[in-house]
Amino acid sequence: MRTITTIFILFLAVFISCDGPVDPGRSGDKLTGYVTHYDSILYMSGGYYSVSLYNADSVNPFNRVPVRTDSLNLKTRDWLYETPFSMEGIPSGRYYLAATWSSYPRDPNEIPIVLGTLGCDTAMNCTNYKLLVYPNYEGKFRNITAWTNPAKRLN
Repeated sequence: MRTITTIFILFLAVFISCDGPVDPGRSGDKLTGYVTHYDSILYMSGGYYSVSLYNADSVNPFNRVPVRTDSLNLKTRDWLYETPFSMEGIPSGRYYLAATWSSYPRDPNEIPIVLGTLGCDTAMNCTNYKLLVYPNYEGKFRNITAWTNPAKRLN
């Protein structure tokens, strides 16, 4: 009986002291949504459509190198290009989100062309960008409307 009690106490001590596995896609550090591109012409040479996170604590954030840029694989739906995106493992911080056009091959110091921003979409002189604070446990989709034509850049 004493052996069973000792084994149980050891098991309980190990179980309590161990942290469970950390899910890299947990709701606090995952950013999901859709980018809806307007215009009828896609530009497929010299670059790619992307979504970028910018540091909200910097001056002129959209004229700086983004914290992170992920490519988009545009999908059509009802005569629009409505493309889902998902970014996982976002570090703690304050960010602005933008739909962008990035050059190919990728230059690590490149400032992508901004085609639309969260909170302002395609409005040229808008400064009411939606601030994203991470970790974020709201679990909401973040949707952006953007241009497809890089000549209509917002930055």
